[in-house]
Amino acid sequence: MGYLKKMTKLRINKNRIFGFYIPAALFITSFIWKYINIGARDICIDEPFTIFHAQESLKSIFSLPSQNEPHPPLFMAIMHFWIKLFGIGPYSVRAIPIFFNSLTVVFLYFTGKKFWGAWSGIIASGLFVFSTYHFYFGADTRAYSMLSCATAASLYYFFAISREPEKISYRLQLIVANLFLAYSHYFGWFVIGMQLISSLLYLRNKKIIRSIGIVIFSTVIFYIPMFIVLIKQFLISSKGTWVQPPNSSEYLNQIKWFLNSHIGYRAALFLFIAGILVAVISKIEIKKWRDVLVLFIWWGIPYSFMFFISAKIPMFTNRYILFNSIGFYMFIGGALSFLFKKTKILLPVASAVLLFAVCSKMYTGDFAVRKIKDSANYLKTKVDENSMVLIHPQWANLGFMYYYAPEIFKDAGNYYQLLNQNKIYPAWSITDAQRVIENDRPQKVIYYQNNSTSIDASNAIYTYLDSAYHCSNSESFDGGLTVSVFEKRTTPQY
Repeated sequence: MGYLKKMTKLRINKNRIFGFYIPAALFITSFIWKYINIGARDICIDEPFTIFHAQESLKSIFSLPSQNEPHPPLFMAIMHFWIKLFGIGPYSVRAIPIFFNSLTVVFLYFTGKKFWGAWSGIIASGLFVFSTYHFYFGADTRAYSMLSCATAASLYYFFAISREPEKISYRLQLIVANLFLAYSHYFGWFVIGMQLISSLLYLRNKKIIRSIGIVIFSTVIFYIPMFIVLIKQFLISSKGTWVQPPNSSEYLNQIKWFLNSHIGYRAALFLFIAGILVAVISKIEIKKWRDVLVLFIWWGIPYSFMFFISAKIPMFTNRYILFNSIGFYMFIGGALSFLFKKTKILLPVASAVLLFAVCSKMYTGDFAVRKIKDSANYLKTKVDENSMVLIHPQWANLGFMYYYAPEIFKDAGNYYQLLNQNKIYPAWSITDAQRVIENDRPQKVIYYQNNSTSIDASNAIYTYLDSAYHCSNSESFDGGLTVSVFEKRTTPQY
């Protein structure tokens, strides 16, 4: 009797360790580690756009997708309520994406543990935690971390349905995950498409086919309000986007980036080869080959499709393809667990080797440096009552104003009126610049550039200002940012 009690207690403790303590530690570690690094980089690129518009009414937020905002409204709507409570500071607005990022770790762990064993979950969640891409984009105030989290959740509930197809709670949870996918990013439909393709592997099981069919049909019904916008965005993107078509080497390069470097990639390749040899020697049964194939489908098909279609409709860039890494990490974890399943010692060793190789090349600094805060603070020192601030390109004004004058940035309803009152003019082109300068004829023009030459190789506005004024000072900052001070000549040249 005492032996039975001891074994029961041991089993309970083991269940607590693997069922609660490990996933809790993964979530807390991931969240705190990324949260304390929030200040490593400035709010930049598309983040100011999200933060700015999240301050507006829900009606405005839900109307944005029909006005060429490339993301559905769910993430921005969540940010709307969060900002009302905690403000627009970096440690506030980046807490939400980091929460979704850390929740993804938990879903990956439980997916592996439930369906292939704890080591599978440890491998997949470990690869995610040590991913440079996910460390960087996981804190980005856009929908990317929510898309990754919804992908991980949908993967978990898809496999749960494949085991217990009649369980209604799994269907409902997968529908919710799918709605988060579709309403966080249009690329979420790639994942939903993989559910449909993967379900074909279960054709002999009518219960699974029926359950997945109900889930996808329900998702489509709930998405009806957005289908017109989705089609519109596709038509716009088909004419070209800011993303450039990838060269042939990008297919493999991005896979290496998923593992941080060629070292992580080579370690994974070596372990796969070793695992195949071990599997052949140990004569493992191939009952779970279908699970490994499903995992491959979840990342291999959409990843490859996005690469090849990018020759016509460019979309193959790190932040857009990143959701595919969820299936990729789970594929590695599931495949290695499958190949080494008869060797109790080799699987932990293989896991440690792979995670060490990936971790050794992780980068947690400012992944894409843009010193917007420094440039804005520097520009403040040059402004006086006789000066005008000219910003190019036009979209750079939000990131600049976030740091330059947060009190104006917060007033979304009067934002552009306040810019004019403070003689701050965003310019789309040389025509805009000439118009405001010839109307106001300022004594001094402070020209703020955010990668201007990427859209205007001739640097036309700078050339115009240089001909009309004298450039007394020019300062460059990391990330393609330049602040130039132009002062009126003795003999004006308008």
